[in-house]
Amino acid sequence: MPMPQTPSGGGTQPAPAPPASGGGENVSVPGSQANLSQLESYRVIIAWKLTGKTTDGKNVEEQTTYTQALHRPSNTSHTLVVENKPGAQGTRSEIYSVGDTLYIYEKDRGACQPAMMAGMGDMLRSITDSMTAPLRTGNAKLVNRGETINGVLTDRYTLDETSASQFGTVVEKADLWVAREGGYLVKYDLTIKVMPGSMNPANIPADVATFSEGTIAYNWTLEDINKTTITIPSVCSSQTVGVDLPLPPGTQVDMAMGNMTMGKAKASMDSVLAFFKTEYPKLGYQLTYETGDAQSGYILEFVKSDQKVTVQFSTSSDGSVGITLMRE
Repeated sequence: MPMPQTPSGGGTQPAPAPPASGGGENVSVPGSQANLSQLESYRVIIAWKLTGKTTDGKNVEEQTTYTQALHRPSNTSHTLVVENKPGAQGTRSEIYSVGDTLYIYEKDRGACQPAMMAGMGDMLRSITDSMTAPLRTGNAKLVNRGETINGVLTDRYTLDETSASQFGTVVEKADLWVAREGGYLVKYDLTIKVMPGSMNPANIPADVATFSEGTIAYNWTLEDINKTTITIPSVCSSQTVGVDLPLPPGTQVDMAMGNMTMGKAKASMDSVLAFFKTEYPKLGYQLTYETGDAQSGYILEFVKSDQKVTVQFSTSSDGSVGITLMRE
């Protein structure tokens, strides 16, 4: 079987596809992140919609749409969550990330709050796994071969009865489309019927318990495969993350937000103390306060014009020196 072409810049060889011949084969349902590492870029759109009536006869329609774009070559992602509920103003949350640098973007205000936290970028980019349908395990049966979805040749499956029964309610639709070459999930449509006493609390949101009848429709789709581009808004990319002042050589920054930066330096307390007392006066900062010792740690305060910088550092449990830098 020929392998799919990858864009310039590489990409690992795709995993074998699930069986797609003979009709009626069973496969294990792939997770939302299964085999996606072979793709250079994509956009995941997850829509969760509740419609029906409450126990007091009111019509209800709620929808949350989660979109995440990922571009591996630049280690960049864009996450957008839009929530709409009856009788309430819709909410919009938007985050861009470049590596571990995050930008909380408020489009309506044209404002952006930059931040950085070690490991946060990977956590953000893997959040789609927790946004998958309630189904975690199970099998699906081959229904049709060779359906093209979002430009990808796929095979369509439907959950078998055992897998569908885990929802504890009536499953009206449970179809998934798996890439013929690559074995990744391209589309997943799930619709379950809500009836009094039919809900499984482990799988159904708590606020649905007020429903007397209705449906929960869950749609997961992978789009713009190897074609996704992400542009950081200029109001975000032009901002400095954390305190833009020097730290001792080799310092690993673990968190930076607003006027605070935190990190760890693999150095001695004496060398860290010497760095701040030597380098900051060169930048025009005058040391106005000092307290502490090598055992308990130090607090230094520097002043330049009307700006004050406070540095706190002490030995961490791993032997490194933990540093907190704050600007006022």
